[in-house]
Amino acid sequence: MGRSIVAIEAPSKYLAVTWQVNNFCNYRCSYCNPGNYSGSSENRGQLDRYIANLDQILARYEAAGYTEFKFFFSGGEPTAWRNLIPICQWLRSRLQRLTLAVNTNLSRPLAWWREHHSLFDDVVASFHVEFADKKKYAETSLFLCDKVNYLATKLLMHDDRFWEVADYGEQLKAQMPNYFIEWTPLFDEMSQQAQPWHYADDSKQEFFETHSVEVKRSVPRPGPRAAAVSYTRYDDGSFEPTNSNDVIVNGQNFFSGWRCSVGDAVFINPQGQMSLASCGQAQDLGHVLDDISSVGPREIVCGKSHCACGTDIIIPKIPIG
Repeated sequence: MGRSIVAIEAPSKYLAVTWQVNNFCNYRCSYCNPGNYSGSSENRGQLDRYIANLDQILARYEAAGYTEFKFFFSGGEPTAWRNLIPICQWLRSRLQRLTLAVNTNLSRPLAWWREHHSLFDDVVASFHVEFADKKKYAETSLFLCDKVNYLATKLLMHDDRFWEVADYGEQLKAQMPNYFIEWTPLFDEMSQQAQPWHYADDSKQEFFETHSVEVKRSVPRPGPRAAAVSYTRYDDGSFEPTNSNDVIVNGQNFFSGWRCSVGDAVFINPQGQMSLASCGQAQDLGHVLDDISSVGPREIVCGKSHCACGTDIIIPKIPIG
């Protein structure tokens, strides 16, 4: 039996804001919930109002002793949101200790990344074989791999095209001087209620026993290592940065009954509604453009059977008793 998680901790107190800025996506993946790509919420709120309310939220956490901040933009496809770049630019001017991250399908032209890559510390680049342009994805990945601190090549392991994706991942590894490859098992619809995908082929299940995360760094990262990071403590005494994909692949994303610091993680959905975490275990906090008085640090006892979202897995949490 392998090691077990005994705690997820944050050495430096940090606020993580996960903002699902829209539900528009130019892809229509068969395993994705239509709520992630329908385009029903374009989220065209007023930029000045966003900035004024975000400023109040940041000041509240700063007053509570939080020293590090991380904003993680997702969608839909967040790079299609018109307010993404202006808000990132404002955050850069507002916070000295900031990690900016984006979860993207990497379909934007390379010229877009050449113009804006310096805003981002982390890029999570999801590869969806049904729609991705392999050549374009590889070219952009090769450009970004030594321009940002962390480029996660997140390969979604499509059941019918599993070995095609596996072969493509090996091709990327051969080209990139730096890589952080995540071989990512599917969930059945990529939603809060999603259950892990069942791969009937034993060889695919065996693949995940030896493939979770692969890392190579031959070129130095351009900036200092982020302090807005959670660490996993294991029962064998080891203590290392938390990788959500690794936790899921190893079947350890079960935290029911644990005390979870949900107030360290603010989630904003495509309609602008705020909650603590994305799992629905904490109360709704109102709209980001309206009343933000309920946003702030707090803890709950988790009652969810399993933790399906990477940004929720990294929230600091400990078992009770």
